[in-house]
Amino acid sequence: MTHLLAIFLACCLALVGRYISKWGNRQLSAFVIVILTLIGLATPLLADSAEPKRWMSIGSLRLYVAPLLLPSFIAACAMFSDKNGKRQMLSLTAVLGAALLLTLQPDASQVLALLVAAMVIAVQCRLGVIRLAIVALPAICLALWAFSLPDPLAPVPHVEEVFALALGHSLWTGIAIIVCAIVLIVGLWMLSVNGPHWLSAIAAYYAVLFLCSTVGITPAPLIGYGAGPILGFGLMLGLLQLLERPKPLNKTMSPIADEATG
Repeated sequence: MTHLLAIFLACCLALVGRYISKWGNRQLSAFVIVILTLIGLATPLLADSAEPKRWMSIGSLRLYVAPLLLPSFIAACAMFSDKNGKRQMLSLTAVLGAALLLTLQPDASQVLALLVAAMVIAVQCRLGVIRLAIVALPAICLALWAFSLPDPLAPVPHVEEVFALALGHSLWTGIAIIVCAIVLIVGLWMLSVNGPHWLSAIAAYYAVLFLCSTVGITPAPLIGYGAGPILGFGLMLGLLQLLERPKPLNKTMSPIADEATG
């Protein structure tokens, strides 16, 4: 059952990515991505296991579900939000739902990274002090709950302790790995200035994960061993142009406008 659900989810995400072509479809498709992500995060909880439930199985392949889905989820939540307060609250409610599912897995570092990214989106949307407090208080409670739960998984050098492993190999190797992580975060943040604003939330998400990996509580995304974070980053890049709001046409540059005024 878990295998079939994972395959169905992957196919749906691919179809949604192809479907987003016009602004009229984008918010609906972003909403579908949010719903499918919540289903995907709930999938590991269906497994009958005493270990932390953070993986979905596709045949013989086990994927770490949170970093696979959360980058696109963050982008979709930001896309679904607009100046309408109801949509903003719906997006942030979905974030709290995702954080609850991650807490039940439990996966404290992903909870923290997601909530920090959500706060970036909330500030960008100018949510207001009262609404921000309504979202922030349960978010803080979920983060505290997640970190209070025991995590029986011991850190692995080539997964969680990548920075320490690289520095142990040589100083220059360690510096190179650290620079790669910094370039990723700074690059995403700089791209958000003139590009999709939600890239700054993605940058915050990865920054928190890198910090958590330095104490061995989460895999270092993209530079550590594991297919889930790499596939998740690729999926987010695939949605980059598709989720970006098109810029309005400058009437002074439009041939039709010139003919009308002429």
